[in-house]
Amino acid sequence: MRRILTVILSLGIVGAVVFGITQAFFSDTETSTGNILQAGSLDLKIDNTCYYNGRACVDGRWIGNNEHDNFNGNDVCSCSWKSKDLDGELFFDLHDLKPGDWEEDTISFDIENPAWLCGDAVLTANDDVTCTNPEQKDEQGLCEDPGAGLGELAKNLNFVFWVDDGDNVFETDEAEGVLHRGTAETVFGGQDKWLKGDAGSSFAPIGPRTFYIAKYFCFGEIGETPLAQDDGAPAERGSGFTCDGSKLDNQTQTDNLIVDFKFYAEQSRHNDDFSCTGERPSITPSPSPSPTLSPTPPLSCNNADVMLVLDRSGSIDSGELATLKTAAKSFVDTLALSSTGNHAGQSSFSTTGSLDHHLSDNSVTLKAAIDALVSSNFTNLKEGIELATGEQANPGDGHDRADVTSPDKMVIITDGNPNRPLDGDPPPDVDAKNAADAAKAAGIEIFVVGIGGDVDATYLTNDIATAGAGHYFSGANYTDLQTILDNLDLCH
Repeated sequence: MRRILTVILSLGIVGAVVFGITQAFFSDTETSTGNILQAGSLDLKIDNTCYYNGRACVDGRWIGNNEHDNFNGNDVCSCSWKSKDLDGELFFDLHDLKPGDWEEDTISFDIENPAWLCGDAVLTANDDVTCTNPEQKDEQGLCEDPGAGLGELAKNLNFVFWVDDGDNVFETDEAEGVLHRGTAETVFGGQDKWLKGDAGSSFAPIGPRTFYIAKYFCFGEIGETPLAQDDGAPAERGSGFTCDGSKLDNQTQTDNLIVDFKFYAEQSRHNDDFSCTGERPSITPSPSPSPTLSPTPPLSCNNADVMLVLDRSGSIDSGELATLKTAAKSFVDTLALSSTGNHAGQSSFSTTGSLDHHLSDNSVTLKAAIDALVSSNFTNLKEGIELATGEQANPGDGHDRADVTSPDKMVIITDGNPNRPLDGDPPPDVDAKNAADAAKAAGIEIFVVGIGGDVDATYLTNDIATAGAGHYFSGANYTDLQTILDNLDLCH
């Protein structure tokens, strides 16, 4: 009996131990290892596919049949390449153009994340290389001194750029996506930021899908004949354009044209207000100390002679020019022109300057002259200033009034730096400075508004504008111009 009790007692002790072990709290464990935060990438790569007179550039050779062009026995080409970072590639590299020649390219932009896309295209050479006998005849003996900037090719090569679907053909549904059309002078003539794929553009951020921009040029007159949406390349169904060089003569022989392209991409995420022209700076003068801008009319003296000098070079696109015109006409209204009060006139400049309206009290005809401006070509600030000075430093001509009672004020609006005239020494910027110095010596007070990030603010402040605060103003783009002119105090 004692043995049985002992066994039972032992079992009870063991059972008690087991019971104690199984009474732990409920629990669970989950593990996450190797957590990573890694920056993404934004790497723009570009490829190009080109057709010249219907022949495709494939693997460095022109292929296809074209009875009109044997390339002088040389079928080597370089305008097609696979997606890559650009390293000396050329969108066109043709050295034997003839009237009627055409080329179509489609540029592909590949980027792994959504991004805004900007581009610069600048005409860097339009030269007359030599004077052949046929050229001498058609230029009536004027081609005796060929040189830089004297070529006729830029005004006889016509371009169209549009947003394409990647098939190298201009189609009916792409006609509204034309980005630029015109001669090489107007499309590339000193113009930059000609591709503005930013928050204010007509197309959304690019990427990650491939984005296409196509280009067609004709050595002659372009006819736009967009084709129905379909498959097939230009060699199979045409380009969507016609090219007619029959009206050209020999004046362009041996002329040389060079264009530089640059593309820039910036992330669009958290960047909704991005602008290809840069951030919006303040409208206060720079680098001079900021004056107090007053909302009062700009001419408290009420009897000034004011000349507007307006940039109409090719760097100003149609939308920007419209904004400039609106701001300039509003400024004219603010002047409240009258026979015994303020008078105003206007000159403008591109490759050359023009006097568009004499000093007068007629605001209607002055605003009509502003409305008639067309932008193209280069930037000859010198002639714009000289023509305005001619109006303001010529008392007794029926336009200029005595400076004692009617002080002379000049307001220059520009988005570029002088690059014309090309007449040797001095260079264009010094030419413009000399013209401004002459105007100041004649008693004219000069105010300058520089638009965009490409102007040389230091040059315009120190060499063009009258010295002192309140004479140079900067704006990020032409939408700033209205505010600047509204607050401009010409009689501070």
